[in-house]
Amino acid sequence: MRQLGLALLTILLFTTISCKQKNAAGGAYTITGKIENAINGEMIICKQQILESKPDTAYIAQDGSFSFKGTVDEPVAASIYFPASAARSQQQQAIVLFEEAGTIFVAAKKEALMSASITGGECNKVLQQVVAITKPYGVKMMAMSDSLKKLYAANNITAAQALQQSAVGLEKEENDAIVKLIKDNPKSYASAYLAYQLNNYDTKLENAQAAFDNLDASVQESYYAKKLKGIIDMMKSTAIGSKAPDFTASDITGKEVSLSSLKGKYVLLDFWASWCSPCRQENPNVVKAYAQYKDKNFAILSFSLDDNKEAWQQAVTSDKLTWTQVSDLKGWSSSVANQYGIQSIPSNFLLDPDGKIIARDLRGDDLMKALSVTLK
Repeated sequence: MRQLGLALLTILLFTTISCKQKNAAGGAYTITGKIENAINGEMIICKQQILESKPDTAYIAQDGSFSFKGTVDEPVAASIYFPASAARSQQQQAIVLFEEAGTIFVAAKKEALMSASITGGECNKVLQQVVAITKPYGVKMMAMSDSLKKLYAANNITAAQALQQSAVGLEKEENDAIVKLIKDNPKSYASAYLAYQLNNYDTKLENAQAAFDNLDASVQESYYAKKLKGIIDMMKSTAIGSKAPDFTASDITGKEVSLSSLKGKYVLLDFWASWCSPCRQENPNVVKAYAQYKDKNFAILSFSLDDNKEAWQQAVTSDKLTWTQVSDLKGWSSSVANQYGIQSIPSNFLLDPDGKIIARDLRGDDLMKALSVTLK
């Protein structure tokens, strides 16, 4: 899984973590390090993965060394980077580690911060194992990517598709290796963090539940274990057979509309956005479904993840979406999208007249087939 491969350590820079309760895993820490090719007097930043935390700063000594000190209530993921590396295009240029009780030593080259060597602390030991696992897969995936470009350039589609299947298998192999690492370290706060990252996108309920259950009781109260538990609870509330969570949002005219106001009808709750190309490509299928079944106790409620009202309105008009359209215009920060665990769009839920979820993520022919069976 690429999200837990090269992308895993880049996500750390801008994700959030929190320490809220004292436990035996907390305490004072000291981070010392040396960075080759760094400039004498250059500022370097250490920031915890805590939304409200303030970054700590230090300055590179003539020999490339630096240090940070502090105290944590529990092991906390953090990133060490140079100010210029905070730019979105360079966010992967960071040393990722856990601030945890004890002394931690970092050695890196300025041009390759992600490849830093980190010693000290049990959580950092696990993170270094992740690096060891993902590095060879990253090399193989880069080679595959180069080969794919050449195959497509030569219009060798058959070979390109075969290579893509090989890449999928390679990603699964990498993912399985990380899952095994997590299982082998149930008492590590790093395992809670990795389990959360692994199951935070396009996962299955049974996988998330197994990951949480594998964690030691002492770790299940940590921040990321609680975040993982939150995903599990959300997935249970939006699983097939569950009653769809109610919400209220404004339509294009500003009128408030609640999902529960459509009770008594079969409802397709559709999540989309004007800027989402796959959504716009799917809209003709939804238009077709609405035209065919709108008179058979069927309604659609579309929730847009737009943050620009004008763009949203233009897309509704352009795509001829004549059913009820609502949004809170908060994009991915939408509480409704979060309530339903929306990680990608288009995404939809088919509800029965009692508001129970009977199917989800129906597209194209699958949507028409489901409606033909349901709305006889």
